[in-house]
Amino acid sequence: MLPDALALRLEDCDTLPSLPSAVLRVLELSRCPEASTSDYAAAIEPDPALTLRVMALANSAFYSRQAGEVHQCQDAVGRLGTDATLAAALSFGLRDLEVPDRFWHRALTAATAARELARRLCPEAASRLFTAALLQDVGILALVALEGEAYASRLECLVQHPELAVAEREAYGCDHARVGAWLARDWGASLDLARLIADSHGPLTADDPQRLCLRLSGRVADAHLADDASLAFAKLGQLLERFGDLEGLPSLSLERLLGEVCDALPAMTELFALTGMPSLDRTQVLLEGKQRLFALTLHLCARLEDHHRQLDALREENDALDIKTRTDPLTGLANRGWLEHSIEQRLQAAERAGQGLALLFIDLDHFKALNDRHGHGVGDTALVNFATALRDLIREGDLAGRYGGEEFLVVLPDQGSDGARRVAARLLRLLEAQPMAEGQDETLYLSASIGIATLETGPFRSAMQMIDAADRQMYRAKRGGRGRVASLKPA
Repeated sequence: MLPDALALRLEDCDTLPSLPSAVLRVLELSRCPEASTSDYAAAIEPDPALTLRVMALANSAFYSRQAGEVHQCQDAVGRLGTDATLAAALSFGLRDLEVPDRFWHRALTAATAARELARRLCPEAASRLFTAALLQDVGILALVALEGEAYASRLECLVQHPELAVAEREAYGCDHARVGAWLARDWGASLDLARLIADSHGPLTADDPQRLCLRLSGRVADAHLADDASLAFAKLGQLLERFGDLEGLPSLSLERLLGEVCDALPAMTELFALTGMPSLDRTQVLLEGKQRLFALTLHLCARLEDHHRQLDALREENDALDIKTRTDPLTGLANRGWLEHSIEQRLQAAERAGQGLALLFIDLDHFKALNDRHGHGVGDTALVNFATALRDLIREGDLAGRYGGEEFLVVLPDQGSDGARRVAARLLRLLEAQPMAEGQDETLYLSASIGIATLETGPFRSAMQMIDAADRQMYRAKRGGRGRVASLKPA
């Protein structure tokens, strides 16, 4: 389907390409399954030029598998078949339009490639696909008639066909393949032919041999016309390898396909009176293409390796930065921001899972006096050693962090009040047994006041509520004499 606005403009355009009456009669016959070769010959013979061209095609090398020369239009139609006769009539009927030869170069190369591909994948559709491939770009003629120079300038992109289709979709809401299907139906072509034209420019897929032949034919034509044909065919070979599991395709080598297309094109270009068709040395093209692709692969591998090194370095920098933003620089434990973020997440997770969560709020007793008497350097050493001891004490999956100054938090997932009190008791015993620093004249031991909050004593709507609850219990422990644990009893 075309966008409504574009369809209206095409319907009102009085400069669309038209077909000779004989070709229109052939198109009409193509919609009648019971039409005979005699009917086709009768439609063609009133046009002497078309008759001569159809007979020339039937006697060309393209159909050299059949012996003998034909001298009657009906015999020529019988040799070609109705699908090929229709293709010949349409192509010869359009050949006199003022379109750059490059348009016909692509159309003829694509048609030839579609025919050769179909002979291996779907022989019964070879002639039909030849016709569809030959007309797959006929929508360009309609857009030239509709837009004039505004569209004709885009024809410079024809050798990069995907880019042309993208530009068309941006400008008109569809590409020329769909416009071509509309034009074919306007001429009276069958719905089947119009659908093939509309479907000719999609992505390559291996689910339908006819669709693959038709869509691949355009890629072959683009490679044949490319400024760097060797590299273009090398990349096309990579595409073909993607479809190696399709029945019939393993026997189709790119070298063989290119050879068949190159063998058939001279006779076809002569029939169409085309000039300037690229002549390729198939062996040299494929050899150079493999060499170029190998060199390109090496270059890309080197760039990819360098890219990976850069990514690894960036990842290491990001990891270091991430650790820095989450870590207290003195103790190496989690900092206040990360503690609050983690408690919030773990609180929500515990509530969803119906699990426990406990929080220890630890304040080192008389720490200001320690700093005043022994200096901040000794105080920092004590904090670092306490952090190390705390890290060794907790389980994997627990989280310890410095909340500020001499205040620390320990987050205990899936723990209740009893488990939290056991952890706090072990910490107090450790502080009694292990010194945390050396003063000028004494070994320094620390004590701590610890407050506990758990979900058993909640509920808590936020991390800050839970931290405040543990903080209040810590102050209760201080008021009770320091060096002890305080917590609310579970409800």
